[in-house]
Amino acid sequence: MSINILLNSFIIFMNDMSINFLLQAIKILHIGNYDDTEIMAIYEYLINLDNVILNMYFRSYSVLQYNNDLEFCIEVMNKLIKVLESKEDYEKCQILLKKKEEALNIIKIKIDQYERI
Repeated sequence: MSINILLNSFIIFMNDMSINFLLQAIKILHIGNYDDTEIMAIYEYLINLDNVILNMYFRSYSVLQYNNDLEFCIEVMNKLIKVLESKEDYEKCQILLKKKEEALNIIKIKIDQYERI
């Protein structure tokens, strides 16, 4: 039983850390005062999101402006894609676009499931 409590605490901690990272990322991208190291850190984080985290974002509601954290994550992806396009780093843009498509598919699948009920 204590293992389940520890596991749940770890999951909550990881969720808080990841949403904090996204909040910092959008702030950095919005202000525009970033360097290549920050761009690469945000890029690496986003391309390494797996379906477990993307689904966790879909079920989380940390940012009031969005229906769920996955929509917020997609917003960060959109901002980073624009930055990478301005740097003419089209290969990274394509990779991010694929990750964005994965996220959008999760939203579409979940919406389709709800509509069937």
